[in-house]
Amino acid sequence: MKILVLRGGALGDFLLTLPAVAGLREKWPDAEIEIVTARKYGELVVGPGAIHAVRPMDQPGLASFYAKGGNLDPEWADYFTEFDLTISYLFDPDEIFFDNWKRAGGTGEFVSHDPRNPKEAAWKHLAQPLKRWGVDVGDARRLWGEKLKPLPREDKEVSSWVIHPGSGGAPKCWPLNEWLREMEMMARRRSFSVTWLGGEAEMNLEKQIPEKWRTGKNRCVQNHALPEVFRILQGADLYLGHDSGISHLAGWSGVKCGLLFGPTEPALWAPPGDRVKWWSQGGRWPKEGEWADWVERLVAD
Repeated sequence: MKILVLRGGALGDFLLTLPAVAGLREKWPDAEIEIVTARKYGELVVGPGAIHAVRPMDQPGLASFYAKGGNLDPEWADYFTEFDLTISYLFDPDEIFFDNWKRAGGTGEFVSHDPRNPKEAAWKHLAQPLKRWGVDVGDARRLWGEKLKPLPREDKEVSSWVIHPGSGGAPKCWPLNEWLREMEMMARRRSFSVTWLGGEAEMNLEKQIPEKWRTGKNRCVQNHALPEVFRILQGADLYLGHDSGISHLAGWSGVKCGLLFGPTEPALWAPPGDRVKWWSQGGRWPKEGEWADWVERLVAD
């Protein structure tokens, strides 16, 4: 049994799909499962018992399958003949990709599912097309790839927190000065160290953080590879962040998460997991002291 999953989108979109893929793995433990996605996401899941291989979505030629009646790339055409089941989460409202897949000689069953506009938790929505085979959502942690081997736990003098104060979408971000104000309140209550995470959308993060919050026991980590970020998250005692791809990575890592949702709906877009908690008040951001109080209760729980 060979299964192919096609998944575009950002990091959060990819990670929200993993419970469905884990369900496939649990249904067919001996199947070869491959994913077409961004290369940097794929390296999170390739390994024994997880994902057999990843083919980068930006590999030349795939774009030909989005054009109606065009000349199809022969390497991609040959690739699509290798599978017994293909599950596509690509946006394909006019079925142009599907028609080209058939024209290229794609084999086995092809199932397409629109990943947009879920009416339930997105990770459940993405598993809906699999129910026809008796597949339910699985434990996405079984898809940890070989690059995600955890580091040994270190003895710590204080609790270690990781904070990602950004997101790919600016409306999802609470201003950094508000974060810093609440951090000062939290620091008066308990001792902790902070690792600030910055990605492509937060290129100047280190310059914006006061020196006291990025030196000594604190630090700023910018643009590290995702497997390394995963290990940083997994080794922490607490993660705080917005509705972002890094927050989904944190939820997948198993660290205790406190997520701050502004305009987006956590019932739809929060990552799964018993250790994932969120603050949401119908689109508004916390008032002064409100976030610090909520995090204090989260840490004490």
